[in-house]
Amino acid sequence: MLHSLTSRIVFVGSIVSINLICLSGLLLSASNSMIASFEWNSHKQKITEIVSETLSDLREAQAEERGFLLTTDASFAKDFDDRVASALAKVNLLEQLVQDNPIQHERAQSLQIATNQRIDTLTKQITLARQGRFEEARSRVVLGQGRVDMAIIVQKADEIRQTEQELLIAREATAKAHVSWNRKLVIGGCLIIVILINGLLYVVLNGMRRSVRQIARAMSDFGNGNRTVRVDDHMGCTEFDMLAQGYNTMAARLDAAMQAQEASDDKLLKANAELKRNNEAMELLGEMAHRLQAARTSSELSAIICAFVPRVLPGIPGALYTHNHINNQLERIAQWGTPPVGCDSLLPNACWALRLGQSHSVSAPGGDVVCQHVASDVNAYHCEPLFASGEVVGLLYLQSNVEEENRFRLVALVENIASALVNQNLQKDLREQTIHDPLTGLYNRRYMEETLNTELSMASKNNTTLGLIMADLDHFKHINDEFGHDAGDMVLRTIANEIQNSFRSNDIVCRYGGEEFLIITTSHPLDTLIPRVENLRNTLSKLDLYYNGQPLGKTTMSFGIAMWDKSLSTDTSAIIRKADTALYQAKKNGRDRIVIG
Repeated sequence: MLHSLTSRIVFVGSIVSINLICLSGLLLSASNSMIASFEWNSHKQKITEIVSETLSDLREAQAEERGFLLTTDASFAKDFDDRVASALAKVNLLEQLVQDNPIQHERAQSLQIATNQRIDTLTKQITLARQGRFEEARSRVVLGQGRVDMAIIVQKADEIRQTEQELLIAREATAKAHVSWNRKLVIGGCLIIVILINGLLYVVLNGMRRSVRQIARAMSDFGNGNRTVRVDDHMGCTEFDMLAQGYNTMAARLDAAMQAQEASDDKLLKANAELKRNNEAMELLGEMAHRLQAARTSSELSAIICAFVPRVLPGIPGALYTHNHINNQLERIAQWGTPPVGCDSLLPNACWALRLGQSHSVSAPGGDVVCQHVASDVNAYHCEPLFASGEVVGLLYLQSNVEEENRFRLVALVENIASALVNQNLQKDLREQTIHDPLTGLYNRRYMEETLNTELSMASKNNTTLGLIMADLDHFKHINDEFGHDAGDMVLRTIANEIQNSFRSNDIVCRYGGEEFLIITTSHPLDTLIPRVENLRNTLSKLDLYYNGQPLGKTTMSFGIAMWDKSLSTDTSAIIRKADTALYQAKKNGRDRIVIG
């Protein structure tokens, strides 16, 4: 049985030997036309495949680049270079395949230029990302030029494919015309041969029409969106079998390319959604950071943390601890979520995150060693140490697993909170420096004046007791002159310590200036205040002070006591003047004594 169209025609020619030479020439021409049509179709299929695969490579390269920019995950950039190289190779091959067609060649060159420009843009952006400059790379993506470039590339690719489709249709029409023309010549030249081969030609042409209709219908259905349609590649004719196989191969590759494109688009949509969520988180973090920098007290900082952290990390309860350098403990200043989580305070060595100097988490029971400060019924938690200049400033405790998509938010959150804690500590240190005397550690004159004014107002309003003690070291100039100012500073620090120890914590002890001290007390009436001051005077007079092995001699102090009452003004100068007058009288009466003003 003959399966080739050419074989069938040769068989008819062998039957009609009289017109063999004439018919063989005509039939050879028809055969060549059909073969040329097959070659043109294969050429078109190859061009269409190259264009589609080039677009697929560009989209996958873009998806890998966008995924890397959005997630900073290096695995997204793994296949970027291979996709770029593949796209360049295919667009260069396309330019070579269409050189015989000036219009298509010009379009291929235009597509080649647009592809090179797009690849150059993608390469620059991913190079910035690989250098760690993610924000700069993302800002370039947000401009939207990539979407415009890809639209131009898709348009140029569609023009090439459409032209190839039109050329194929025209060439098929030409092939059909050639067949019809040759058939007419055969019929007109030899009626006998027509009669002999009429039956065979009918069968052949009918099979051809059926095969062409099947292929054309399949291509039409595919173009209308039915990507599953295929052609039976056993049509009883070798040439149409080859054409059907070529179509099936092309359809399969186009289907695979479109599936890859859809997967790439889905990945891009997910990345865009993640970017949107991160942008919302960044806005919240920006608002929180702005408020944290303006916070002045721990209660304000705690309120800001409790308001914003549950919004940045929704559904995750937690607590914030700040490091107290005095007792070397971490104290809880904020807590969010229900029920309350975390303990009130903990030692640094009770947390593995603080021991290791890095984040520590337990995702499931038995998954890792558990920190001592975590309750026994907690199955999952995350500890994040807060550092500044290499020192611990706090601890962020989250009583839940922190998923990978929240890692970016957590890092930004930790940086903002650590910066706020450092800022607040600096403010505390600065305030301490402004209200304390640097030599003795006592409150300075400025703080005394502010506090005395407040206490006088309270005493006047509540009709309570307020006492003011002015004290001055006797013969202090002699110590400075004979032993030097360093010795004098040592004496002042010692005296200041003794005075501080002689009064209660709610009494205000200040260095008034030079060797003068002033004590504000609201907890002693005059009858109990005098014995306390007398005990202090006796203690000071019994001190044996040495400097560099040399005795500094006897140290005494004179005191002037003034009690505020309704007869005095609430102006601070009145009671200070009263106490200063009493001190002057104590000096005049021989020093080392107490005088009541």
